[in-house]
Amino acid sequence: MTQKVKTQVVTLIMLMLLSFNLVAQKFTQEELAFMPASTLIELYKEGAVSPVDVVEAQKEQWEKTNDKVNASTFTYWDKALKQAKIAEQNYVNGTNRPLEGITVGLKDEHHDEGMPVTQGSLVHKSDKAKTYADPVTQKLKDAGAIFTIQTTVPELYLHYCTDTRAWGTTRNPWNLEYSVGGSSGGSGAALASGYCTIATGSDMGGSVRIPSAFNGVYGLKPSYGTVHTDLPMSYYSGTGPMARNFTDMIMMHNIIAGPTAHSPNVMPHNKLALQYESLEGTRIAYIGGMGILEPTKEVNEAMKSAIKTLEKAGAEVDVVEVDFGMDAKELLMNFKKMAFAGPMGGQIAVYDEYKDQLTKYAANFVDVSANAGFSGKELAEVESLVKEMYHTLASQTFAKGYDVVILPTLPTSHIPADFDLVDGIVKENGREFPGIVGGAYTIPFNLLNYCPVASMPVGLSSQDMPIGMQVVAAPYKTEAVCKVVYNYNKLGIKLFKGGNMPKTR
Repeated sequence: MTQKVKTQVVTLIMLMLLSFNLVAQKFTQEELAFMPASTLIELYKEGAVSPVDVVEAQKEQWEKTNDKVNASTFTYWDKALKQAKIAEQNYVNGTNRPLEGITVGLKDEHHDEGMPVTQGSLVHKSDKAKTYADPVTQKLKDAGAIFTIQTTVPELYLHYCTDTRAWGTTRNPWNLEYSVGGSSGGSGAALASGYCTIATGSDMGGSVRIPSAFNGVYGLKPSYGTVHTDLPMSYYSGTGPMARNFTDMIMMHNIIAGPTAHSPNVMPHNKLALQYESLEGTRIAYIGGMGILEPTKEVNEAMKSAIKTLEKAGAEVDVVEVDFGMDAKELLMNFKKMAFAGPMGGQIAVYDEYKDQLTKYAANFVDVSANAGFSGKELAEVESLVKEMYHTLASQTFAKGYDVVILPTLPTSHIPADFDLVDGIVKENGREFPGIVGGAYTIPFNLLNYCPVASMPVGLSSQDMPIGMQVVAAPYKTEAVCKVVYNYNKLGIKLFKGGNMPKTR
């Protein structure tokens, strides 16, 4: 290459970089931090924005607000900036991958090589870093994603609020008094705070859907066997995507779903569409509190508004009574039987000798697991219950021609950030809710984990807290869920546009 040609190449590169910077300046730091992945990818392709700009914007968001929110365990901003520069060049070269340059918050469960996993516990806070990437992380990595932070979790993933002795309390960016949910609470808070563009979650009692609802984001609990899990014999547990809109959620799901080289129980996956026809002819059943617990007036009002939006999109929505014959106390006991009479019980029981280091709720669960004497008898009882539950649900809804079922994600969004799961009581407008309130509407669909379920925002409460709605389909009918969520996403409330944004922004 002659000196003249070298000079021309350098000049061209400088002009391209200058173009990146000039166009990126058209967007504010907040706009870049909260911009959807689907939009960013198009801007990256056009050279209008660089992945470097987005990583820097999200780092600035983290520096401004994470001292209040506390959503991260470990951060990787310097490494992320280096990867963003590589991603920028890949777009210039035309070698970009499906999620090239898109930032991901990894739940403190998922890890890349060199990342630790603390499980939110003092017992594991000093564990050595992992020497490999877990299968879900590897899929994201292969697709070009950039990992900016690992996100906080409740200890051993055993609470629907994220509050630990190891990492402190994670607070909701919409209202710092309230919970971010759990166990993927840090992922939900990171998305709502603009620290990443998409995030990983996992769900064994509502751990994707609960934080999605608390933080006003979208989350999908896939049908069992759709995405890799490290608990292949615990059918009620799985991994799912979290994002600020429908499209990003499904883009991420299409990357992480399906078998990996180390997945013994994951079925082949056909990619889900990003767009769907209207809801004309779609039948939806609203099942309310399922006889477990009645939602608050504010949640009921948000659901009424969501139903009107779905009807505007062409759907027929009916109120249908589905009662599983359990109150909240009985639901919690059946959840414990399901979890602790199986493999998870043995995994949790080993912490019995470390109870003095555990957060109160974790110590309580460990004690139950180690000493309550759950056995195959209790597991058989839950298996029988699951069959009865699905018969009840299907008989009243799917067998009668309903395409999906809808219900609130949470009975109330007003649960304290550091709620005491063992002895605490949630009080609101003269009502007292039992401790299991946060999982009252999600746990049934872990018992029925073959049903895909998405949670999406449908309103804001009087305390500026998001209110979520679940959309449930028959086993493995994920497209039915997507069709409803897609149409609502087009017409319904959008929390991350205009004036509706977290207070800590």
